[in-house]
Amino acid sequence: MKLYTILILLAVFSTITGCNKFKSDHPQAEITDQYTTDLTANSILHYADSINKNLNRYTKATSLVYMLGDLSFYVEKYSEADQPILLIEHAFNGGVSNSLKKYYFRNDSLILEEEKNQLANDDGSIFKDSRTFLRSNTIFKVENRTASVGGEIKSLPFLDVPLSVNKTADKTLLDNVKTLNDVINRVDRFDVVFESITTFPDSRYIVLRSKIQNSYTASILVQEKDAFIDSLLNDPMTFKDQKLNFTWAIKDKEAVYVPVANNTSASGLKR
Repeated sequence: MKLYTILILLAVFSTITGCNKFKSDHPQAEITDQYTTDLTANSILHYADSINKNLNRYTKATSLVYMLGDLSFYVEKYSEADQPILLIEHAFNGGVSNSLKKYYFRNDSLILEEEKNQLANDDGSIFKDSRTFLRSNTIFKVENRTASVGGEIKSLPFLDVPLSVNKTADKTLLDNVKTLNDVINRVDRFDVVFESITTFPDSRYIVLRSKIQNSYTASILVQEKDAFIDSLLNDPMTFKDQKLNFTWAIKDKEAVYVPVANNTSASGLKR
């Protein structure tokens, strides 16, 4: 009986060690078995790097380009099985500043925000990178680096920043995530409806406005007409204040209308 028990234990041990030798190439494999509280800055950065190298694995959604004054921005969202993996915000403020923010998620929880900023002044441009690490939706580490020449910043080390005494910093990041999802889903302030279609000599734009007064607008460059665009041009008042359903792509920081074959005037209305 004892020999039988020993053989069973050896078989179990062999199975466990054999499984441990298996290493998945999935981006989340490195930290899948770790509890959120066990995450470190290094493991999070490794995870983010894996995500960046495997973006073609995920489903991608892109927002319209929204504008408010001199500010324009758009958002990209990468998901897997309806779970967010990465949110990217591209923002431009005239010729004054540009920013790129990336929000990385694991098991639907935000674990990293990366931010790159470029600020123009009379002496040239200032570049700043920052990284904010989270565990259980709580910031545990912040670091940044700054340079006056863009090419130099990548060679500089990140320096730790004392954690803010602002107890709402965690909530602010999570609120930012909610806003970016609103942008992607065109809801709340970003629920834009048809305002007009312009007809300049060398270009035309679909102009959308938020349902909230003095809020965001969005414009979509039309390079090629189809039946839906003809309907907008021929009878724009039919579509006034309606939410339109159409496809676009981002090119050179601008939303560009993607024609649909055999489109009809009614198909552009959001059902």
